[in-house]
Amino acid sequence: MTPGTIRAEVAVVGGGISGLAAARELHKRGIPFVLLEASGRWGGVIRTESEGGFLLEAGPDAMLAQKPDAISLCRELGLAERLVPTNPEQRAVFVLHRGRMHPLPDGMFLAIPTRFWPLITSGLFSWPGKLRMGLDLLWPARRDAGDESIADFLARRFGRESVERLGEPLLAGIHAGEPERLSIRATFPRFVELEARYGSLIRGFLAARPRAPQPPGPPAPAFYSLRGGLGELVNALVAQLPAASLRKDCAVASLELASDGLALKLAAGECLRVRAVVVALPAPRAAALLARLLPEAAPLLAGVAHASTATVLLGYRREDVANPLAGYGLVVPRGEGLRTAACSFFSTKFPGRAPEGHVLLRGFLGGARDPEILQLDAAALAALVRREMGPVLGLRGEPVLTRVYRWPQGTPQMEVGHLERVAEIERRAAGVPGLFLTGAGLRVTGIPDCVVDGTRNAAAAADWLAT
Repeated sequence: MTPGTIRAEVAVVGGGISGLAAARELHKRGIPFVLLEASGRWGGVIRTESEGGFLLEAGPDAMLAQKPDAISLCRELGLAERLVPTNPEQRAVFVLHRGRMHPLPDGMFLAIPTRFWPLITSGLFSWPGKLRMGLDLLWPARRDAGDESIADFLARRFGRESVERLGEPLLAGIHAGEPERLSIRATFPRFVELEARYGSLIRGFLAARPRAPQPPGPPAPAFYSLRGGLGELVNALVAQLPAASLRKDCAVASLELASDGLALKLAAGECLRVRAVVVALPAPRAAALLARLLPEAAPLLAGVAHASTATVLLGYRREDVANPLAGYGLVVPRGEGLRTAACSFFSTKFPGRAPEGHVLLRGFLGGARDPEILQLDAAALAALVRREMGPVLGLRGEPVLTRVYRWPQGTPQMEVGHLERVAEIERRAAGVPGLFLTGAGLRVTGIPDCVVDGTRNAAAAADWLAT
């Protein structure tokens, strides 16, 4: 072994939630590993801070209850008592239409109506738009297996008005993308499955509802977080990993085949020799790392687009916000002509996010619909959200807290054809013994799915080592 050479069984490259989940699985199996993170902190886009009694989430703020893997992980890490559900009393989500806030009709699951009277009485849709949405019950299912965009899928099932008022701000907005480009199969595969099985999205969601009588009280929460924010999940994961295996501020310069496995050259000049590598990086960074090892797959990874976003947090005294903030927040269709894509009523959504007598708002900017937004400085971004949300929410005076977080190229865009792209990447990566790929924007997005995919790839690496 040459000086400056380190050995381990497995290297995990990337300390976001996928890489942390992979490292945990390796540790549980007793496999020596090194977890390498180029930045000075763990967690990737999960970042929680606090100031003046406000709890600030810079990135994601919740875990989807329908996908329980992240919540189960919290329980396994001893965080069961720290889990908090979304507010069960004020669950509304609003859509801005012609300058007014309209609540999503009761029973609306994202863009799919499951109750007819709330849809009929809603002021969000025109009568032709409502009738066109109802035609989903009669419209034939698409039978070919080809991919299509969110916009094409929703327009075919529910009409263009559904795309403009729900598909763009809500479905595509979750991914900070454009509905005309994002793949329905990659982003919302359940919709495709329900259409294929039932011929109608409405019939599919009605059939999927629980048959047994539900207990009295509010419906089950849609999301969970932790009392101290999602940063608690990151901290708990790191605390259960061996400190000697964790290396922050440790960028990887290259990854190559070696006579006894794989060799990682670190930016600090060291060489790490391992039998297997789990790459848990955003696709463009993975492409740069794998350029020499996978010259044909690297351009495919580099071709996974990413959008830049910014999160603006504004803390106000309660008396300086006229709107009751009786819900989780609002989304803004691009037809409204505003640059603020959404605004979360964070102190309503979860308890403990603002001190007594105050509220906390989270504004979202950028994404594929406004790619130049990060050219503005932090003060201009905050002023933009205040100016646009002021008339909508009745904001008065100065906020008591302002924080801006920028995420350049931080949100993957799983565009039409993404699944075929990933299949080709996997086919080529399979030709390199001991190489495993995970991370948001490859097969999955969202915390629960990243936990699953990171764990699965670490298990596959462990099984490979055992052969």
